[in-house]
Amino acid sequence: MAAALFFFCSFASAQDKTQKRLTGLEKRVTKVEKRVTSLEGGAAQAAVPAPKKEAANPVAVHFKGKKQVVGQEKLGIKLYLEFENLSARRFYAFNGTLVFRNESGAVIWSRPYAHSEPLGPGETVEVTMGILSEQAKEYLRFVKARAVTASLEKQEFYSAE
Repeated sequence: MAAALFFFCSFASAQDKTQKRLTGLEKRVTKVEKRVTSLEGGAAQAAVPAPKKEAANPVAVHFKGKKQVVGQEKLGIKLYLEFENLSARRFYAFNGTLVFRNESGAVIWSRPYAHSEPLGPGETVEVTMGILSEQAKEYLRFVKARAVTASLEKQEFYSAE
């Protein structure tokens, strides 16, 4: 009878240990299943926010206006622009193609542009440029245009990062 009691106690103890191991294993499997589900996109991820994506063109151009200029020998138009850094990075220089469009979206004038002064995050810089009557087609397009928009395309920028 003592042997039966000993056998029963050892069997119960072994069964209890096995049950604990099985419960621990089930908990780990459940955690792994939750991770896999969240990685597959089945559940909302609240743990890690996605990194912010920067704009494809981090420098915006705002056309401020135009002014007819009459000299002794030449006519021209002064163009007033403002460049704004939309990103969170500091640019030491940037370049691209400056494109002017009229109210219907047709290109009035397109030219390469480079800016080599620092521009911090959220900062703006005003720029004035001119077009002379020697460039007759472009000059006349600017004179005719009622509303002009500007954009900087094919942007390249240089920062310390």
